[in-house]
Amino acid sequence: MTHLLNVNHLSVSFTTGSSIQKVVSDISFSVDKGETIGLVGESGSGKSVTARSIMQLLSPNAYIHPESSISYRGEEMLGNSEKDMQVIRGNDIGMIFQDPMTSLNPTMTLGKQITESILLHQKVSGREAEKRAKEIMENVGISNVDYRYTQYAHEFSGGMRQRMMIAMALACNPSLIIADEPTTALDVTIQAQILQLLKDLQEKFGMAIILITHDFGVVANMCDKVVVMKDGHVVETGETRSVFQFPKNDYTKMLLQAIPNLDQKKTVADKEKLIEIVSGKRDSLLQISQLTKSFPYGRNQKITAVDHLNFIIYRGETLGLVGESGSGKSTTGRTILRLHQPDMGETLYEGFDINHLSSNELKSMRKHMQMVFQDPYASLNPRMKIQDIIGEALDIHHLTKNKSDRQARIYELLELVELDKSFAQRYPHEFSGGQRQRIGIARALAVNPEFIVLDEPLSALDASIQSQIVVLLKDLQKKLNLTYLFIAHDLAMVKQISDRVAVMYNGKIVELAGAEELFTNPIHPYTKKLLSAIPIPHPDFEAQRSKVEITDCELEVSKGQAFKEIKPHHWVYC
Repeated sequence: MTHLLNVNHLSVSFTTGSSIQKVVSDISFSVDKGETIGLVGESGSGKSVTARSIMQLLSPNAYIHPESSISYRGEEMLGNSEKDMQVIRGNDIGMIFQDPMTSLNPTMTLGKQITESILLHQKVSGREAEKRAKEIMENVGISNVDYRYTQYAHEFSGGMRQRMMIAMALACNPSLIIADEPTTALDVTIQAQILQLLKDLQEKFGMAIILITHDFGVVANMCDKVVVMKDGHVVETGETRSVFQFPKNDYTKMLLQAIPNLDQKKTVADKEKLIEIVSGKRDSLLQISQLTKSFPYGRNQKITAVDHLNFIIYRGETLGLVGESGSGKSTTGRTILRLHQPDMGETLYEGFDINHLSSNELKSMRKHMQMVFQDPYASLNPRMKIQDIIGEALDIHHLTKNKSDRQARIYELLELVELDKSFAQRYPHEFSGGQRQRIGIARALAVNPEFIVLDEPLSALDASIQSQIVVLLKDLQKKLNLTYLFIAHDLAMVKQISDRVAVMYNGKIVELAGAEELFTNPIHPYTKKLLSAIPIPHPDFEAQRSKVEITDCELEVSKGQAFKEIKPHHWVYC
């Protein structure tokens, strides 16, 4: 039987200056009609290069080795001209890219982009193409299509942009879709919607999917077969269920073990720490009262991102803050640190209201409160060496006496985050994502803070790197008696690191409890919705589970509702 797609002995090298680096080596797999194959591995394993080789969208410095073969419906594609490939792309094989914002044309309405693709591949009139584009938009769950058709990419949320990318990939009814990390940047609930959408569309149109991901929970939910990649090689391949139950390769075992497990119980030490916190044996470090922050929106309108928040963070604890994009998590963290000026409310740090400090007093307060940002690459100056990025904070606060003292402190901080001191002489672009995040942590620690806001510090990292950073953060907390506000949308990781967890929805905290209590006994409908959307890395469980459907009506905050302690140390907005 002829497979829909055959990849045989694929090897790809890149030429940089005088050096040649082989990034994909002897890759072979096949895809049948209606089948979903998962290409799994960490960043740099060669997944995306494999996908781009199929589409022949590699950069000019790439070289596909002569023994390589990629055939579609039995026809070899590697000898095809660019003109031949333009016919195949979109028409036979569609691609969904990882970051829709960089893949969509910002100067053209989204509707026109879909219409253009249809007109390029199919002999239809402009009116017919527009009608077809709007049908596809409806198929991917976009409402009010006549209006949405005329909008630009920046007017859509991340989840809606990803739906539009899927609509474009589907425009000409391809037989095969290549989805390159389609849910990496999305919240857990939006991710669940996008995966369900792909499943529904696959059932409706009978297309095959190559799903590129580093998330084994997504693989369990979606894939029939798995191809595990490491350093450009296939290390294991097989049916999803058997790879999960009986992994043969050590690397596959490591990837599976790195997945944060919602069922994992807290240690005795964690439980003792929580008892200390809730019983009042630990002092409060931060007391937040009626904290509110709004932003201008449209003409004479405001959107309230943080809505009269009240909570306490205790010394030495990790308070997890979770919710979807737009729920107000990051704005809360930034408003606490006065990176955003609050509209009203108190932020008491050891009894001092930092909302009324002058700029000089605030500069002095920055020694006590720091932030680690979501994107380590964007938050590190690309023109500065690591020693100057870390050293800058030491210089501003006059924390070292001379150059040798400064150098010694920089080396000490790099060692603290488990990086070699020789890294001090390098620039940010020379590091992996996980290493850059460690540098961001070292910079935050330079001033000996007591309190750190960690704003989505793991979202851009692979599962195995995430678990390493979590271990590092826990070790640093013990060593330096740090207090964390840990902002994230990955609930399994939040449970692992947090003592207590607060759930945010529409600028309000709707539930707050000990981590284990919140996950085993969620009470607010929104918390239940979030938990039900997490893909569980177990194929049998994923096949049987049902998602919790919560209507907007159930989530509406009505007058007379308040934040109440409905059982000891378990608070709910009700």
